[in-house]
Amino acid sequence: MENRRSTLISLAGLLGLTLAMFGDVLFAGGTRLLGSQATDLSLQFLSWRDFGFRELAKGNLALWNPHIYGGAPYFGSMQSALLYPPNWIFLILPLSVAVNWSIALHVFFMGAFMFFWMKQRGLQAAPSFFAGALAMFSGAFFLHIFAGHLPHLNTMTWSPLIFCAIDSLLSGRMFRWCLLGMFAVAMQALAGFPQYLFYTAIIAGLYSALRLVRPWNWRITASLLSIYPGGALLAAAQLFPAIQATRETVRGVPLPFEFASMFAFPPENFLTLIAPNFFGEISRYWGRCYLWEMSIFVGIIGIALAIYATVYCEGKTKWIPLSALVVSLLFALGVHTPLFGFLYACVPGFDKFRSVSKFILPASLFLVLLAATGLDRLFKQKKIEPSFVIALFAFAALLGIGGLWAIKTNSWPALIKTTQATGETYLPPQLYASGEFIAQSQGRAAMSIFFAAGTCALLGGLLILLKRDHRALYGVIALAVVEMFVFARTSLATFNSATVANAEEKSFFDAHPDDYRILNLFNPNSAMSLGVHDMWGYDASVVRRYAEFIAWTQDVNPDKATQYVKFTRFDPLYAMLRLRYVFALRENKFQVAEAPAPPLSPVQLVSNYRLLQDRDAIFNTLHSTAFDPT
Repeated sequence: MENRRSTLISLAGLLGLTLAMFGDVLFAGGTRLLGSQATDLSLQFLSWRDFGFRELAKGNLALWNPHIYGGAPYFGSMQSALLYPPNWIFLILPLSVAVNWSIALHVFFMGAFMFFWMKQRGLQAAPSFFAGALAMFSGAFFLHIFAGHLPHLNTMTWSPLIFCAIDSLLSGRMFRWCLLGMFAVAMQALAGFPQYLFYTAIIAGLYSALRLVRPWNWRITASLLSIYPGGALLAAAQLFPAIQATRETVRGVPLPFEFASMFAFPPENFLTLIAPNFFGEISRYWGRCYLWEMSIFVGIIGIALAIYATVYCEGKTKWIPLSALVVSLLFALGVHTPLFGFLYACVPGFDKFRSVSKFILPASLFLVLLAATGLDRLFKQKKIEPSFVIALFAFAALLGIGGLWAIKTNSWPALIKTTQATGETYLPPQLYASGEFIAQSQGRAAMSIFFAAGTCALLGGLLILLKRDHRALYGVIALAVVEMFVFARTSLATFNSATVANAEEKSFFDAHPDDYRILNLFNPNSAMSLGVHDMWGYDASVVRRYAEFIAWTQDVNPDKATQYVKFTRFDPLYAMLRLRYVFALRENKFQVAEAPAPPLSPVQLVSNYRLLQDRDAIFNTLHSTAFDPT
């Protein structure tokens, strides 16, 4: 009874944290959305949810998306996530409200699943609650809200439950835990982002293998091996169409190494372990790549307790999580280590995705696991080793010195310019030359380090109090929750969903109704919400043959075609795609240009034709003077 009571209190606490984080948006209604308008919620996922569930509400399971790329797979692209049960709130609630509740629900799920995983490992309720709070507000997970990554968030949420099922199966040896694992894998597959499914499977496989080293049991081994095939069968209605569709898209062949190696975790971003804003806040991040995939922050208290567990806990408790953590970090570093070249060339799947930095999610989960394990040890022995407290204060002093260096050094402009020179930064280039921006970034970095130093010192003070009163450990939990809550809350942004589809764009279509395609250079996926047709889009679901053709028309090697094309000129062949208007934003002003060649009619009778098999021969013929599509 006491165990159930503590579980309910902990879950209520995690729910309370979720409502405190998002309550002002959740209960406001209207069109206010969580996320930044400059990121993928506005550019992709809002329109995807709008189109898919609008069609599903009419009784149509949308298999094909006619609105982008001249037509592309929709259901088979997986990011549609039409069969994912939590997404069915989009059938009930208004679009903006459903997005906000979906985000909040999955943040709570992340915390709850992490809590249950820790409980299954034998931790007390308080350390398990601590782990749930750290996981739900961690940099590797929570910052994706700013980016509007709905399928990413939904997919990541189920990772702790998969690990929970593995540990439960190994300790309880009951088949129901195998079923739980299958369910979690199926939900992760249906959630819509296969890269996290793939990466979680790799680390889950490693974790299971290490847990099976001693004692070996064939029945348990068979049950563990059945989790992923069983989950795949449960999600087969989504996976089989996805496999078939992927064969036809740009992800159906190995990605070019240069593309697949993008967005590896930069080694310098290990600084985000202790100073999450060292490279700037998320909206002004000047470091390499994007902060939402390059932050491994789980709190200075989380890191301190993870180190404590590593030093003082028994070997059998820590060596497997440490191994999973180290391997995850090595994979996340990607091209920054020689290992990635081997993985790309020899391990199936690594040549299908970019942004291998996503391995920081399992790394963060195992960091939190170690931190909770260390805290649980403190709860059980109710004392702290003096050497650890001394080390905490020494580290706090060292951080203070580091903060002073950051605020006084004259090498900061060179540091920022060196970062920009990598070619992996995405802030406007003029900011890197701005003295005001450089000074502000230097001040923010110093403040982030000072904040870490202060938190570390407070932790040391609380652990000193532990000698007198073991309730000081609840102060440690409270301090950690406040630290993570402040970090997460300051990363939140909102925008008005009514501004996603440009009002002038809507008015233009009302004034120019007809059957033609457009080329929207600033938000092509808005065609899905407006019910019009765009010849390009923003997603990896583009059919490979079509992507190769478009790349070729823009003087790009078609063998290196991806979903990213920079349109620099109009090709007369676009008349065959029925392109009539090009939309652009110039200094935030909506501009329309009419295509030089009128679009062909939707139906064209052709009497003179040639059959060619070779792609390059086809392309050469299309640009020959003898070819006239009219």
